[in-house]
Amino acid sequence: MPKDKEKDTDKKKKKEAKAAKEDKEEASEPKEEDKAEDDESEKEEAPKRRKRKRKEPKGSTMMDKLWNLITLGIAGGLMYCRYNGIPVPYVDDFILYMKGQAGLGGSGAQRHDAHSTLADVKDGKAIVLEDLLMQLNRFCGSRGRCSDDYWEALPNVAIGLKRGPGTWDRKPLKKAKAQEIDDILAKMAKQPSARKLPNWKALRDISKELFDVTPKSMKPSLASKLAYESKTPPAAGSAEPEEEEKKPKDDIVVDDL
Repeated sequence: MPKDKEKDTDKKKKKEAKAAKEDKEEASEPKEEDKAEDDESEKEEAPKRRKRKRKEPKGSTMMDKLWNLITLGIAGGLMYCRYNGIPVPYVDDFILYMKGQAGLGGSGAQRHDAHSTLADVKDGKAIVLEDLLMQLNRFCGSRGRCSDDYWEALPNVAIGLKRGPGTWDRKPLKKAKAQEIDDILAKMAKQPSARKLPNWKALRDISKELFDVTPKSMKPSLASKLAYESKTPPAAGSAEPEEEEKKPKDDIVVDDL
């Protein structure tokens, strides 16, 4: 009898140990419901993380936009100067230096701008209307008020243009450039220095060169052609003065007595 009791107790202990093991295994294994809940929570958190990542650089985007605007402004200014032949300090020198380093123009690559083309005409070399536009922008400006040195060199400029490409290989000038040259030449006709016969003759020759390469649609509207129709400059008192800004006069108020 005692032996049977011992066997029963051993069986009970084994059953209890087995049950405890199974409980532990069940506790350690994640339930399917828990897995599904975890998957759903991960799916919900994923777009939130993406939004956080997108929202994080908000402060830097304003600086990036500002920097992009500044860069575009600088690039646009450089393109405008290049298109109109306006020299850009330091940038032109750097480009020439890089050309020399690359062997494109040699270490002593010649500069091509308003100053160099003006020196060319003084040395009796030929130029084209694109060179003239560079000179007008640099030495005269949009109002046609040229420096004294440029007025002195103007007859040589006209000679240099005549020595340029012959009529057989001349290409029509772009409308924008032709219009800009025409505007400046027309305003130069109103300057006192234009009344000197050598300068007037030079301006007439330059206007003819411009007329020859201007697109046909623009030729009837060229102001410089009309300005230099006369072979002789206008008299000192007959030239039209430049228009000045009219200041409004102060109204005189009379008090009733």
